[in-house]
Amino acid sequence: MKFDFFTLGGRFYWEDVFNFQDWVIQKNIKSGKYRLLDPHNICRESGSFEICKDTLLKYIKFFELPDDDSEIVVILHGFARTKASVALMKEYLNKNSLNTIAVNYCSLQKGISYHANILQQFIGNLTTHKSICFITVGAGCLVLRKMLDMSDNYRNFKISRVLDINPINSGSDFADILVKSSLARRLLGPMLTDISTDRALKIPQLPKDIEHGIIFCPSSITSLLKKFTSHYESFPSASPPNEKTYAESFVEIDKKSLFPLENSHLHKLCLAFLKYGNSGKKAENT
Repeated sequence: MKFDFFTLGGRFYWEDVFNFQDWVIQKNIKSGKYRLLDPHNICRESGSFEICKDTLLKYIKFFELPDDDSEIVVILHGFARTKASVALMKEYLNKNSLNTIAVNYCSLQKGISYHANILQQFIGNLTTHKSICFITVGAGCLVLRKMLDMSDNYRNFKISRVLDINPINSGSDFADILVKSSLARRLLGPMLTDISTDRALKIPQLPKDIEHGIIFCPSSITSLLKKFTSHYESFPSASPPNEKTYAESFVEIDKKSLFPLENSHLHKLCLAFLKYGNSGKKAENT
């Protein structure tokens, strides 16, 4: 079994295709090669998917890692970000006894349909579980909606709750501006076009039987970007539908910071929604 010490990063080129107790098999989107990372982000194997999975099975047997049939929380990061951006949130939820997985996808390399297909395979590779809750950040909400739209029966995923953080369900006005630049399209990839308003509105909304909440905790940088758009992408004043129409509960955190995903109050609100959902709006009183 291979030991390569810590990886050098490269999260923008590695997508998660399999996860077991934070042992992750990733695929390089450029070369098509796979690698197996342990929970400490150390590479233990590389090569084909089958080789990495066989090595993982040996570690499962050696360390006697048990199957977990509890509810799973899956976090999807936003556009031009990686799962490192939600690391503190994942750590907080795990400390509060929630089986949480942060999924990495290469948002700057492929379009939403590709990422939705990979996410569908990732969910299909999970071991037995009671149900799944999703936390999406930014454009992650569009990847999830696209995955459900591509599925023959979304109920097979056993999704109970979805929480969007700073979502762009109606598309990004900033993307509408950038997509007009050929240089921006080349640097930011095909997903830039997919998150524009026209494309985003064509993706069906979440099914009504999935409990859905939204939390806005905008960064101070986002406030500056408002000056360069006709209206703020998360609170569109002209283009329907408004973000508030997408979910049953809606919470806004007034305090702005440079790194909103590290906000401890946001973490508590996420935990409350995952535990209680929209019932009694307990998240607002946490």
